[in-house]
Amino acid sequence: MYIYGPYPPAEGRTKWRVVIYDPITGKRKSLCADTRGAADLLAVQLRKETETTPSLTVHEALAQWIDEKRPAWRNPDSVARHVENRIKVWIPNVPIDEIDAARASELYLAVTKTEGKFGPLKAATHHGYLKTTKEFWRWLLDKELIEKDPFAKVKPIGKANAGKPQLGPLEAKTLERLLFDRAKHGEEGALAILVQLYLGLRPSEVLGLTVGAVDGINVFVNGTKNQNAKRRLELFAPVAKLLAKHCAKRPLSERIFARDRERQPSPNWMYKRLHSYCDEAKIGRVCPHSLRGLHSSLALEAGATSNDVARSLGHSSFAVTAKHYAKADSIEVGKARRVVGSLHAKR
Repeated sequence: MYIYGPYPPAEGRTKWRVVIYDPITGKRKSLCADTRGAADLLAVQLRKETETTPSLTVHEALAQWIDEKRPAWRNPDSVARHVENRIKVWIPNVPIDEIDAARASELYLAVTKTEGKFGPLKAATHHGYLKTTKEFWRWLLDKELIEKDPFAKVKPIGKANAGKPQLGPLEAKTLERLLFDRAKHGEEGALAILVQLYLGLRPSEVLGLTVGAVDGINVFVNGTKNQNAKRRLELFAPVAKLLAKHCAKRPLSERIFARDRERQPSPNWMYKRLHSYCDEAKIGRVCPHSLRGLHSSLALEAGATSNDVARSLGHSSFAVTAKHYAKADSIEVGKARRVVGSLHAKR
């Protein structure tokens, strides 16, 4: 038997929980207490009764960590799967006290040399694995489930590429004209990409838009990635007109794009269509996230402030926008134009 907790009251609950887990049957049982103190005493008592319990394994502890963090996540099931995969993909299910500093370094070095779906694993990917794993092991240390953090001194290997290749001005205009032409002829893939290009949305945000989220040129984005993801944006009027036509006489709760699918499709839905339009326009292929970068670069060059651009993309600060999306020269051009505008403003 394993004893997890105590866990604070979650949404809709008033009591603290201590969880008993049986690794043989896979069953869990929750015992409740009115206060944190009572829950602590209950946990101590239960642990004394199960002192012969074998050491907690990585995956068992991971389930406990995710269970504790779940109430804070806006999209708990999706985030839980993502977090779980980031650790299970390279950390074996062994007792947590079997992984020391040397083993932690060996595991990380091994994962940096593995092959991903499209070739060698990218630095950004295994950096993400390491970051999540470090957070998990710090939690184990805080809970006094381990005596030392074996990942504390493991450093990221390699340099992650920041940002995605962006289209040049002429390429962007060529793609935009093609997308408008196809959207006018009823191709919803072209319309979805136009919406992303003009609003700088994440692919999942475009695919998650509902008919009721569009009010004239206003688009209300119900993003779930962070607290800044919910925002109201103004859409370029000609695109808004095409979007209104596409949404006409449809239920407000219905998804705007890929409504024939039972569930919201993955971002790959937009990847495939964007690649097809890039090929048709005879320009280099880019990914949907590259269009977010293009949006921010164009906005900055047109004189938008860094805070406005960061807010539009749903970022908490411009630092994220500058590192992963906006081109450095676009940032400088935007600064120069704002200085000119300030110095030569009409008195």
